[in-house]
Amino acid sequence: MSHEKIIRTDGKVSRIGSENAESYDAWADSYDRELADWGYEAPERAADLLKEHLAGFETARILDCGCGTGMTGAALRAAGAGGELIGFDASRDSLDAARVKKVYDRLDYADLNERLALGDESVDGILCIGVLTYLEEEPIFREWLRVLRPGGVVVFTSRDDFWQSRGIADMLARLEAAGHWTERHVSPPMPYLPGNPDFADKVRAIYGVFRKTQD
Repeated sequence: MSHEKIIRTDGKVSRIGSENAESYDAWADSYDRELADWGYEAPERAADLLKEHLAGFETARILDCGCGTGMTGAALRAAGAGGELIGFDASRDSLDAARVKKVYDRLDYADLNERLALGDESVDGILCIGVLTYLEEEPIFREWLRVLRPGGVVVFTSRDDFWQSRGIADMLARLEAAGHWTERHVSPPMPYLPGNPDFADKVRAIYGVFRKTQD
């Protein structure tokens, strides 16, 4: 299976972008179909959360951070996002699949563990769905803070087993205590891939919504 290295209940996944890109490249052609079969609803849930919490959602400039084949971009458009939509991903084959959907204004290759190719305070909203597993969390949190405009909102998912084991909750709390952003919503663990025989009862997703502090 093309996804055996990246869809793992034991949590032993790589955080090296090039390694994960190989798996996602191999999976790109069947990705949308398989995730639909597994009952994947995270893009729609996340798009609705961004719409709820981001003022001016309909015209906002939004980054889909780890856009994959474009499922989240399509969900954003369906939710009413009409502004500029940017997608970054490390899988070139997934980016090709995203281009076919014709929902993005800009699609670029990016190793998300590196500095994002965006200016300071240049986007209003960020979605990062199903991707944090493969990233170094605190550096990407700080990159989101760099590129978000004051009052901008990020919505992301985290595996519930990583929320504590990787110290994600503590990182988020430290950044809030330092005045960088405020928590708007953190969900209880929710079904993520309910139709996947391995993930269904073992791995759930926590949805986080944070708003960058106004200057």
